[in-house]
Amino acid sequence: MYNSISVVIFHFSWKMQSDVWGSISDQGVVTHITGGSFAQSSITIIRWLRDFLWAQASQVIQSYGWSSRTRKVLRF
Repeated sequence: MYNSISVVIFHFSWKMQSDVWGSISDQGVVTHITGGSFAQSSITIIRWLRDFLWAQASQVIQSYGWSSRTRKVLRF
């Protein structure tokens, strides 16, 4: 039962982030928070999880890339 509830909650949150929540530009183009990929990855739960985690991790990954470019390597 616990796993079923978890899957339903996860499904709802991922569906909202990928297909519902977003913004509309001046040209009328809709941009979703996570790229709107729910329909492409909704075949299996593991694909939902993979896409959800990568979508949420992109800001973290980019922040590490930015900070590593600003550091200098010390050579002895």
